[in-house]
Amino acid sequence: MRKTKEGAPAVIRIKKAGWIYIALCIFMGVGAVNTANNLVYIIVAIMLGFMAVSGFFGVADMNRLRVEIGLPDEIYAGRVCPVSVRLVNGRRFLPAFLIRVHINGQEVLFPFTDTGGESIKFAEIVFAVRGRHTIRNVYVSTVFPFNFFIRYKDLEDTKDVIVFPAPLQCMSVYSDSRTGGQGEKDTNMKGFDSELMSIRGYTPGDSMRMIHWKATARTGNLKVKEMAALGAEPVIIEPDKLSGDLEKRLSCAAWLINSLMDKGAPVGLRTPERLYPPDVTLPHRLDMLKELALHD
Repeated sequence: MRKTKEGAPAVIRIKKAGWIYIALCIFMGVGAVNTANNLVYIIVAIMLGFMAVSGFFGVADMNRLRVEIGLPDEIYAGRVCPVSVRLVNGRRFLPAFLIRVHINGQEVLFPFTDTGGESIKFAEIVFAVRGRHTIRNVYVSTVFPFNFFIRYKDLEDTKDVIVFPAPLQCMSVYSDSRTGGQGEKDTNMKGFDSELMSIRGYTPGDSMRMIHWKATARTGNLKVKEMAALGAEPVIIEPDKLSGDLEKRLSCAAWLINSLMDKGAPVGLRTPERLYPPDVTLPHRLDMLKELALHD
């Protein structure tokens, strides 16, 4: 398949059924010329009309479509990242049929999206290494209406992503009693690793790890768990003092941040460039993980 300079496929690709149909059209056309039979001419005209209809509706099926990509706040290297794909049909009269959205080698099928409506599906993407990434090659395709041709349209959309180091469980001076359960106490604050307090609707900024999948499947909307937090003493993590090479130290620091904060401990981070004072909030956790992701 021929590719464009951005990596997306060319505008159209003929499927096997399409090649057979084109061959039949040519065969019937030659027969009509040789026999001068009006009935054969009419059959050829109808066949060409079907091809024209296929072209018209195939092109119209991809007009005025918009794709919105939603990413979780926490994305870790080497781990599956759930991505929400929202297809918005901006047309007033023609629904969208059999639209496939292609993202980083993954594709999501939207069988039907009504006029002026939208549909949401989920895909899974894996980023191999930490750091700053850009999602490119977002395009749509359709075989509508007769499955003779696959038509493509490059949306020319990009999305910047910061991928955190993959958490790696490790032993350190920070992971003794604080992660082993000693010296902890229940509080009525929201946390991660104690008693389940409630289930509520997802709001931007919630950790994807706290999604309650059974409630989500039952209601059709994302639901998250609220847990009772565990109290602990403040900790400041210094990756340079951990053992191993750079990537291992950063992965260990990411695991410590998540483990300690999940236990309700205020956690800070000290790097050669910056000091993050201990805190327990989600934005603070994301700032520290982002610092590790972009660390040279």
